[in-house]
Amino acid sequence: MSILLILILVLIALFAFGFWTSARAKRQYETVTSLSPARARQVIEDSFSKVLWADVQGPGDINKRRRTINDSGAVISIHLQPVDDGRTHVTAWMSAWKTKYGMVASGGWALAKKVITRLDQAA
Repeated sequence: MSILLILILVLIALFAFGFWTSARAKRQYETVTSLSPARARQVIEDSFSKVLWADVQGPGDINKRRRTINDSGAVISIHLQPVDDGRTHVTAWMSAWKTKYGMVASGGWALAKKVITRLDQAA
């Protein structure tokens, strides 16, 4: 009986973790960097592996889909907006994804936050 209870608790914990990561995946990340729009675009493009990510159409200035066998990878969209003082406002988010049991099942969603972190480090 205790093994069954432990199994149920593990399953509940896995579902809770899945819903928590799904909520994190759907967040929008942004920064204002001292980089010019052209330099920011270069840093962003360098953040995506050409082997694992493909250019796709989407709502951002840069849209990349994680390559998968069944095209279930997340689409990361990035918008670049020049600011008056030469800086660049960058917004990154997951604009398309697949779900499984109500949770994000697409790979690659964490790169939206990593792009913003790399821009902050490059500035």
